[in-house]
Amino acid sequence: MKKILAFLMIITASIVLIGCNNEEVELVILSDFGREVIEKETYRTEIFDAFEEEHNVKISFETLAQAEDTFNKIDTEQKAENYTVDLLISHYGTMSDYISEGYMQEVDDLEDEMDDRTFLQTFNGSTNSDGNRYFFPINSDVYLSYARKEAFDTLPTGLTKDEILAGDYTWADFIAWADEIGDHSVHIKGQATSMLLYEVGGMALSNGGAFPVLNDAGNLKAWQDIIALYEDGSIAPESLTSNVSNEHMVNAESGVKLAFELMAPLATAVSQSPAAFEIFPGPQGTSGKAGSIIGGHGIGIVNNAPNQELAEEFIKWFTAPEQIVHAALGTIPTIEEASEALGNDPEDEVIRQGLQTVANANVEGLQMISSYTSWSEVKGVYDTVFTGIMNGTITNANIEATLDDQQDELEDLLA
Repeated sequence: MKKILAFLMIITASIVLIGCNNEEVELVILSDFGREVIEKETYRTEIFDAFEEEHNVKISFETLAQAEDTFNKIDTEQKAENYTVDLLISHYGTMSDYISEGYMQEVDDLEDEMDDRTFLQTFNGSTNSDGNRYFFPINSDVYLSYARKEAFDTLPTGLTKDEILAGDYTWADFIAWADEIGDHSVHIKGQATSMLLYEVGGMALSNGGAFPVLNDAGNLKAWQDIIALYEDGSIAPESLTSNVSNEHMVNAESGVKLAFELMAPLATAVSQSPAAFEIFPGPQGTSGKAGSIIGGHGIGIVNNAPNQELAEEFIKWFTAPEQIVHAALGTIPTIEEASEALGNDPEDEVIRQGLQTVANANVEGLQMISSYTSWSEVKGVYDTVFTGIMNGTITNANIEATLDDQQDELEDLLA
C-alpha cells in the first residue's frame, strides 16, 4: 500500500509540474505608441498573434493617456521593486528620463545578435547614452498633407493639381484652396493638451521658426495663417475636440476635405478609403521649404523584467525587417532593410512621402521635452492661443502681444 501511495504521489507531482510548465506566461508591454483602437488591432493581427502562438505567451499591451502617466507607472514599480512591466515603448523625447533614472537595460549585446538589420543612426541621440544602447528605434513620424480627391475640383486660380502633388505650393495657397472648397473644410489638431503644438511647430519650421517658441517671426506667421483659416470659416469646429483628422476625412458628408496631418492617422484614412485621397508634401513656408516636427518611438527592456528571455525574443521579432513595417503603423520604419518590404499599396506611398519630407523639409525632433517641467503644460500654452483664435478673442490685432505673453508662460516652464 505504501508503495502504491508513493507511486501515486509521484504521478500527481509530475502532472502538476507538467501543468506548470504549460502555463501561459504574460508578457507586459507598456507603450506611448499605438493608443488608437485600430492601431492596437494592427499590432494584434500582424504582430502579437503569431508571437503568442510560437512562444505560448499572452501579450498584455497597455497604453496610458499621457507620457507622464507611463513614466509614473515605471517609476512607481522600480522604486517599489514590484516589477510587472517587461518592455517599454517610449517617445524619443522622453527616453532620456528612463535612461537617466536607471530604469532601462543596456542592450548592446542584443543588438549584436540582430545582424540581419541596420538601425538608423538618426535617433541615436535619444536611444543611446554614453555609448550604450537602451532603446531600439521602431518608427519615425512626420507631417504630410492629404485631401479628398473632390477637393481638387475647386482649386484657386493659378494653382494646379500637379503643383500640389509635387509639393510646389505654399501656406498661402493652402489657405486660398481651403476657402475655395468651402466652410469647415480643414481639420486642425486642436484637442486640448494633445497634438496642436506639433502641427503649429511644423508650420513655424516651414517659415524658419524655432520650436518650441511662440513669438519669433516664423511662429508669428504660422499663427497668422491659422487666423486666416479661421476668418475664412475654413476650420472645422470639430478641431477643438479632436486630435486626428482621419475620422472626419473618411466621412464624405463631414465637409472636411483637407488636412496637414501626421503620417499615422493619414495612413489610417488612406487604408480605409484608398480611392478617396491624394497624399502630398506639406505646404512650403517663407523659407521655401515645408516643415515638420519629427517624432517617433523606440522599444527597450525594463530593468528587472519578469520575462527577460521572452522580452529579448520579442524585440528580435518586433524589429525584424518583415515586422517593423507593421510595427511603425504607417510611419517610417527605422531599419535600412525595411524599405525592401515596401510595395505599391497606398500605405506604402505614405511612407515614401514621409521619407521625402525627412530628406527635403525643415525638421526638428523632440529631444527638448525633458527641458520642461511639464510637457502637458507646454501643450496648454499653445492650446490657449488656439482657443482664443477659435472664439474670436485673438485676432491679427492682438496676436503679437498674445504670443509675447504666452512665450513668458512657456519660459516659466523650463526646468
